[in-house]
Amino acid sequence: MMLDPSDIEDIKSIEKCRQISKEIINYGVTDLEIKKIISFLSLELEDIVCMKQIQQNLKPQESHDSDLPKKSNTKPEIEI
Repeated sequence: MMLDPSDIEDIKSIEKCRQISKEIINYGVTDLEIKKIISFLSLELEDIVCMKQIQQNLKPQESHDSDLPKKSNTKPEIEI
């Protein structure tokens, strides 16, 4: 169930969520750090189905990011 922007209590909750999100962004986090924070927060959800969906959606992205080649200071050798 989502928060209802027409309900006064929900409006306060939405504003609190925006403030928390803004504070995280102001902290200076990278995209990978944001994904990790989302992953950690999803583990705190009471809704297990939602938590599993979030974890499943993040898992391929995390494994894809770790599969990227690491930057190397050495030049590739070329045979002629």
